[in-house]
Amino acid sequence: MKKEDNIGKRIKKARQYMGLTQEELAEKVDMDSKHLSKIENGLHLPSYNTLKKLSNFLNLSPETEQTASNNKKDEKSIYLKSIKILNSAKNEEEMKFYYMLLKIGQQGLLIEGA
Repeated sequence: MKKEDNIGKRIKKARQYMGLTQEELAEKVDMDSKHLSKIENGLHLPSYNTLKKLSNFLNLSPETEQTASNNKKDEKSIYLKSIKILNSAKNEEEMKFYYMLLKIGQQGLLIEGA
């Protein structure tokens, strides 16, 4: 999977398209700009609440994600990371949200760097 295919890059691209700085977007979604920077650079996976806020504000849709390589090694890695994400859910709502994103993406673009 190419690094530029991850959710952080999509967030950055959408933010730039809207003409916002990291500081402006962070303020609009009530988060720290340093945290946003780490998400955009693929250094941190956003929490359920953060991802939901960013997705809603930027009008991001998981349906637009590209599929990853069918390489067997990648599939195993993605499977393990998907399990890690699903296990991180704190409640039923988060579990359903993560499952929906993983199911739609089928390649785990949200889990790069997890």
